[in-house]
Amino acid sequence: MRPTSIYSTLLLFIFAPVARSQGTDGQASTAQCAPYPGGVCSGYIDYDVYLPDGATFELIEAELAPLNNLTEWLGDIYYPCVEAYHQYSCPLSYPKCGTTVRNDTQITTVQTGCQSACEHARDACSVFFDITGNIGALPDCNAISPLTNLPPQPDSNCNAVPAKDPQKVSQGYNVSAVPEGYVLSDCTPPFIKDPLAKAGTTDTIDPVYCRFGCCIPCPAQNYFYNEGYTEKGFLATDILRITAAVLSLFIFVSYLILPDKRRHPTIIILFVSACIFVFSSVAFFSIGNPKRLQCAPDGIRQGAQDNNILCAVQGALLIFSSMGSTMWCSVMIFNLHLHTVWNNNFLRDKYIILNIICWGIPAAIMSVCLGLHLVKFEFANLCLVEVEYIMKAFFYPLAAIALPSFVAHFGTFVYIGRVSMRMGVEADMSQSLSNSAGGNSTTASQQTKPRIRRHRHVVAAVKIQWRALLLATVMVVAVVFYWLFYMIQISKMMELKHNPKAIFDWIGCMMTPGNHQNDCTYHLEGYLPPYALMITAETLVSIIGISLFFNFTKRSLLREWNDWIYDVRLSFGKRGRVEKNGDQFFAL
Repeated sequence: MRPTSIYSTLLLFIFAPVARSQGTDGQASTAQCAPYPGGVCSGYIDYDVYLPDGATFELIEAELAPLNNLTEWLGDIYYPCVEAYHQYSCPLSYPKCGTTVRNDTQITTVQTGCQSACEHARDACSVFFDITGNIGALPDCNAISPLTNLPPQPDSNCNAVPAKDPQKVSQGYNVSAVPEGYVLSDCTPPFIKDPLAKAGTTDTIDPVYCRFGCCIPCPAQNYFYNEGYTEKGFLATDILRITAAVLSLFIFVSYLILPDKRRHPTIIILFVSACIFVFSSVAFFSIGNPKRLQCAPDGIRQGAQDNNILCAVQGALLIFSSMGSTMWCSVMIFNLHLHTVWNNNFLRDKYIILNIICWGIPAAIMSVCLGLHLVKFEFANLCLVEVEYIMKAFFYPLAAIALPSFVAHFGTFVYIGRVSMRMGVEADMSQSLSNSAGGNSTTASQQTKPRIRRHRHVVAAVKIQWRALLLATVMVVAVVFYWLFYMIQISKMMELKHNPKAIFDWIGCMMTPGNHQNDCTYHLEGYLPPYALMITAETLVSIIGISLFFNFTKRSLLREWNDWIYDVRLSFGKRGRVEKNGDQFFAL
């Protein structure tokens, strides 16, 4: 039976007259008490029931028959409503019959249903009756009982029946039990109507986030975590990215304009800062109103390159700058490794091929992702590659670039550590030999000097290039952490898309009266990245530009800006250019 016929029949039988032979003050003119033989209200009625003249058990059971249909259809979806409706309807249709003695006369008394039971039935069923378009089937708590001519009685003098199955009274909605193709007539907040849903079909605007004609508003992530958490957390990371964009722009302009910066090896910092600036500036697309990037214009579908041009542009820039930053960071790492470990400047004259490779590979990967229409919003305030393809299209190429760099960088640190320890040991040996040799101290010192001299270039390289070494370390840590975060958590996010039960449980919890968003997040905990871990990953990649600024904004750079501004003023003042004065020292 369809839900509409169930509730229409309920509405008819609840207020249909069963007998007209009634007394007053809860007393019948002709009392007839009989034990309940069993039926629709079995499990609720354990007392003698009152039957007025003309009423029979068969008649009342026939009128109560729709409750069986209600149980069959709604019992699996939302049992608390079924239970509450029985607790209201059964004592109303089967008043409790008793006897009392008044003026030496035995009188039959009748106790009908409770006012609180009626109100509880309205509370328990109102949401579901409303969204199914059957709000009129809710009981009228001021209506007169057709058996007793009395309204529901106060709790102090009424027939309260216990729940048949108390353990199931507290369960929420089981949305998975709703028949496929059924479309709710209304949606409870925060859900909104699916504009393409049609009864009897599976038509929907979004098969992942829409069910039974109702959809989770975009972005769904705002409802999957505690209220306000994602908005505040990703606003903070956006602010970090914008700060990093401004600071990295300063470094980029400095190394672009100031003299002696566009040559090996400082030109590597120019390219790295350009990539980091673009990587950080994507936050400008979402700041203030992230939904314009996260969502399609319909407010339901997640943003993608096919329905949101801002998402397409940001995703393209993010893919390109991520790959570019990784490529040029790798060049910086290998240059440090070659210079520090091997005392070799192999990359000094290789910038034509380096530019072709380091800009060409990011451009090719970006073009492939756009050509395959893979750019999509998934989480945070960023559009990136769709989660189902992000490993193959983005992170595997990124890992192929980053992991060799990580190994080389680790090798550089190991070599520096070994040299430092060896130099310390040799210095101690030299001092010991000097003390023991007495007059031959000069000979002992001369024996250790050649070995120490062999490693002087390591000390010099570290002194000059420690800033680049530190920046490379920060970038490697951030990229590896973000990659590991995605690699570990990606399976959870993919399982959520293909596991409707988790979404059903969460929707049912959200629809349950009295529940708040924060009460339902536990249903999805096993299918989403932990909030703290997600924010940490976003924070690490957001502060790369800030690290770049603090690493390379040193006193000598500010002096060079001062001299450059002075030269520009002289040039515009037609007084000719002059040479800079003072010691112009720079260190990569």
